[in-house]
Amino acid sequence: MQDRINFLDLRELIGIAKRGSPDRDEARKLKQWAGLLLEHANKRFGAQLTPGVQAGLRTLAERHPNFSEAVDFLSAEMAFARAAGHGLSFARLLLVGPAGTGKTTFCLELAKLLGVPSQVASVNNVQTSAFLTGTERHWSNSEPGAVFQLLANSAYINPILVLDEIDKAHGHHQGYDPLNGLYTLLERRTAERFFDAALPGVHFDASRINWVATANSLEPIRAPLLSRFNVFQIRPLSEDELREVVARMFGELLENNPAVARQIDGALPDEVLDALCEKLGTGRDIDRMLRVLVGRTLQAGESAVSIRSIPAHAAKMQGEYGSEHRRPIGFY
Repeated sequence: MQDRINFLDLRELIGIAKRGSPDRDEARKLKQWAGLLLEHANKRFGAQLTPGVQAGLRTLAERHPNFSEAVDFLSAEMAFARAAGHGLSFARLLLVGPAGTGKTTFCLELAKLLGVPSQVASVNNVQTSAFLTGTERHWSNSEPGAVFQLLANSAYINPILVLDEIDKAHGHHQGYDPLNGLYTLLERRTAERFFDAALPGVHFDASRINWVATANSLEPIRAPLLSRFNVFQIRPLSEDELREVVARMFGELLENNPAVARQIDGALPDEVLDALCEKLGTGRDIDRMLRVLVGRTLQAGESAVSIRSIPAHAAKMQGEYGSEHRRPIGFY
C-alpha cells in the first residue's frame, strides 16, 4: 500500500506565493489557499477494501436493492484497487433513474461507508464550469471550485465528489457547456495536471477523485460526457421492496430515538404499511413521513400506530418537495 502521495508540485506553489499580488485581498486569498494546499500536500489513500467495508457494501445493496449493479461494480473496483495496493480510485459512476429512486441518499450512504471526505454539488441551474474549476483571478470575487476545495481540505487523495442532477445543467443553448470542465477531470491523463482558474500556475493531481453523478434522464447529456462514465439505470422500488424499506426505516427511527421507542409499538401493522406505500408512491420522503406519523400517534396519546395517524396531506408533501426542490452545493 502506498503510504503518501504528492498531489502537487511544491515548486509551483512556492513560485506563485513569491510572486504575490499587489492587491491586498487577492494576496490574502493566495496565502489562505496556499496554506490549505501545504497542510495536505502529502496525501494518503482511503476507501480501502477491508472486511468491514465488504460487509458494509453487502448491507448497502440490501438497503438499496435497486442499486445492486452499482454496488457490484464498486465491489469489483475495490477488489482491483486492493490488489494494486491502494484504495478505490477514479471510479466514475452515473446513476440514472426517475425522481424518488434514492440516488442522492445512496451517494451519501456510500460516502459514509467508505470513510473519505466528500462533497455534493447540485448541478441544477449551473450556468458555467466555475463551480468545478474556479473563477478566474481577474474577477474581484474569484473563488476556487469544488475540485480544489475538496482536495485542499482533504488528507486523502481519493475523496468522493457527487454531482447531483447533471442532466439539469443549463447553458448549452447559449453556446457554452457548463460541464466543460468535466471533460478534463474525467480523463486520468489530463486530470493528473489539473489547475483551478483561481490559482493558475499550480497544477495538482485530481486523477484519484471518485465521481458519482446522478440524473433523471440521459437525453440531455452529451455523448462525449456519457462515454466517460459507467452508466447504471436505477429502477423504482417494487411494492415489496418499498414495504421492506419503510419497515426498516421505521425500526431505525425508533432505534435512533430510544425515548420515543419506549412509547411506541415497535412494528408497523400491515394495513399501515400498505397505506403508507400507497401515499408515498416512491422512496422519497419516507423518513419525514414516519416522523409525522409517530408524532401524530403520540399527540393522540396512543402507542400503536394506525391508519388515522397518517397525515392526509402526505401526497402533497411529496409533490412540494419533489425534483424541483434541490439542495445547494455543500459539504457533509
